Amino acid sequence: MKNKETIYVLVLLFVTLVALWGIPELVKTATYSNNRYPFVYFSSTEKKLLFKEFDGRENALHDDEGKVYTDKEYDAALPLLNFRQLTVNGEMPDSIDGIAIDPRELRVKQVNFRYGPLNKNTPNPGLYILYESLPKKAKLESPGDLFRLKNKIEFIDAASNRVNKQKSELFQTALLKAGYTFPAQWTSGNLNIRKPYDEGYFSLDAQGQLYHIKMVNGRPFIKNTQLDPQIEPAFFAMEEVADKRFYGFLFDKKGRCYILEADGGKYKTVQLDIDPIRLDADELMIIGNFLYWTVAVQTDKGKHFYALQTETLKKVRYAYIEAAINKWDAIAGNFFPFYLTFKDKHSEYIAPHLHFTTYTAWIANVLLAALFLFLFPGRAKKKKIFDSIYTLIFGIAGAVALIVTGERENKIKN
Repeated sequence: MKNKETIYVLVLLFVTLVALWGIPELVKTATYSNNRYPFVYFSSTEKKLLFKEFDGRENALHDDEGKVYTDKEYDAALPLLNFRQLTVNGEMPDSIDGIAIDPRELRVKQVNFRYGPLNKNTPNPGLYILYESLPKKAKLESPGDLFRLKNKIEFIDAASNRVNKQKSELFQTALLKAGYTFPAQWTSGNLNIRKPYDEGYFSLDAQGQLYHIKMVNGRPFIKNTQLDPQIEPAFFAMEEVADKRFYGFLFDKKGRCYILEADGGKYKTVQLDIDPIRLDADELMIIGNFLYWTVAVQTDKGKHFYALQTETLKKVRYAYIEAAINKWDAIAGNFFPFYLTFKDKHSEYIAPHLHFTTYTAWIANVLLAALFLFLFPGRAKKKKIFDSIYTLIFGIAGAVALIVTGERENKIKN
C-alpha cells in the first residue's frame, strides 16, 4: 500500500509540474503582446528628443515637450539622420552650431550598436578566427585556421582538423609572457570578414584581467588593458568603427556601459552617462553621429531615452516612456503566484526557470483551497485537508493535477 501511495504522489507531482508550465504557457500565448515604442532620435538643431509614433495616433511626430511636427519639419529637425534626403532637396544646412558638416565625417562617425541578453546568454562554440590586423591587401583574408582559448590557446587547421603546434606555442608563450592567467573566462571579438579592419579579440583571464589579443604581421600582439580595478568586466562587444575611435563596448558587473578607447598605446574607458542596465534582462540600442548619440534602454517597466554628447558621452537630454500594462502580466499577477518555463526570452539556453509574480495571486490559491475543503462531499477528512493544502501551494496547476489523477481516497488513508 505504501508503494502505491508513493507512486500516486510521484504521478501527482509530475502532472503538477506539467500544469505549472503548460497552463500559463497557453494563457500567455493567447494574451501576451509586445510594447510598441516610438522611434526616438535627438535633434542636433532643436536640442530635443524627437518621437515618431507607430500606434496610429494623429500627432505621430512630436518632441519631448509636446510640440507637434509636420513630415517636412520633422525631416528638417533631424539633418544628421535625413542627410541624403535633405541634400537631394537642397535643404541640408552647411553647419550646425558653427561646426561645418563634412559628408565623410558624417559617415565615419556613425555608430549603430545593439545589446540584448541574447548577446550574452547564448551558447558559444568556443572557436574563433584571428585575422591579420595589418593585411598586405586592402581587405581581410581568412587565415585558414581557427583558435580556441580556455585552458590554453590552440590553433586548429580548418582543412585537416589538426592542431598547428608551432603557431599555438607561439601565442601561448606570448600570452604567458604578458601575464595572462588560464583558464580564460570569456573571449569576445567580431568574426565577420567584411568588417573594415581587424582588432582581434578581448579576453578575460582567470584573474579578471582584460587582455587584447590580435595578430600583427603573423606575430602575436598581447596586451593587458590595465582597467581600473573598480571595473569588473562582464561582457565586451567588439565594434570596429570606421573612425577607429574605440574598440567596442564594455559592460561591467554593475551594468555600467563604457567604450574602450586607444589612448597613446594604452587603453582608456569612457563611461556612457546612462543608468546601469540589467545585462540579463534589458536591451540597449545606440544610434550616433558626430555630434550626439541617442541611446535607448528598454526594461520590463518601460523605455529610457538618452541624448549624449559624442565627445564626452555626457547626458544632455532624457525622456522616459512607461510600459503599457500587458494582459498577460495582469492575468499572471492575479492567478499564477509562480509558474514554470523552459525557455527564457533573455537566453538561448533551455533550462527550467521558476517565475514569481505578485502576492495578490495567492488569493486565487486560497479560494481554490477552500473549494477543495468545503465543496466536495463524500471524501475522507484527511483527503480533504491534503487536497486543500496541495491546492493552496500549487494553485490552478495543483487543482488540475488533482482532478486529472482522479480520486485516490484509497491511496491516502485516514
